[in-house]
Amino acid sequence: MAARAVTFLLVPRFSMIALYGAMEPLRVANRFAENAFSWRFVSADGKPVTASNGIPVSVSGSLTDMGRPDMAMVCASYQPGAAVSRSLLTAIRKLARAKVLLAGLDTGPFLLAEAGVLDGYRATCHWESLPGFRESFPAVQVREALFELDRDRMTCAGGAAAIDMMLAWIASVMGEALSVAVADQLVHFRSRPDEAQVRVPAQARYGTRDPRLLSIIAAMERQLEEPLQASSLAGIGGVSVRQMERLFQAEMGVRPMGFYRRLRLERAEHLLTYSKMTVRDVSLASGFSTLSDFSRAFRAAAGTSPRQFRRGAKVPDGGLAKS
Repeated sequence: MAARAVTFLLVPRFSMIALYGAMEPLRVANRFAENAFSWRFVSADGKPVTASNGIPVSVSGSLTDMGRPDMAMVCASYQPGAAVSRSLLTAIRKLARAKVLLAGLDTGPFLLAEAGVLDGYRATCHWESLPGFRESFPAVQVREALFELDRDRMTCAGGAAAIDMMLAWIASVMGEALSVAVADQLVHFRSRPDEAQVRVPAQARYGTRDPRLLSIIAAMERQLEEPLQASSLAGIGGVSVRQMERLFQAEMGVRPMGFYRRLRLERAEHLLTYSKMTVRDVSLASGFSTLSDFSRAFRAAAGTSPRQFRRGAKVPDGGLAKS
């Protein structure tokens, strides 16, 4: 049986860890099932592509000589919109018409969606860009998941989730036994459904184990567009407003509503970066009642206006939630 051919389409600033996470399961699979898979790298113009970590990667072809692989995987990360071109979208649509399995890593699904080949499909992408993805492509059934396999489309959240996606695909085309053997070699196995969450748990992100605080933070993260009042948040945590204030000060070093505002500004940062929403719509989606309130809060946190930020201004490392 001929090897299943996988073409990795690299776009500038793609995620190296996601690429290797997708490729290494294929390499390991070939140890157990000789000549099961083959792969190659291509770029839009056939020239080397620099990853987000600054390392250039050589390719063996361009959009014009991809042929008809069994799978074509779009590898992206930061600023996927910068890679959009007529030739790229045309190439993706041509592959879709040829019934090639199309996959997207990290923010690669943005390029698939821009080409219109994810309409009506379940899909996911990196958690940071997920709100913008959902707003930009309403015809896509956007899910918060490590990965999605839906008919002839595969998408994943990037990072180590690429391994999970490829293990699932290997199981679907070569059998569960091979997938388990590959996972064992990679020392990568998720044994329970709750391990499939797309972000590090809140207790690790915020350095607290207090269940009252964690329940309040979870409510804040769920309710960004229409912020809850302090009394409602305190009720969710089973504490008084004054107790909630003391909890946040002691554990987080910040007042609860100030922490809430930082979460909403982080959402705004992601929408400005990964969606085509107007600044006014971003402000509403981030829980600000007026554009002027949003602009003042954003400038205070980022040192620049929302419009200037969208044009490429820098923000503190880790985003506005860390500022």
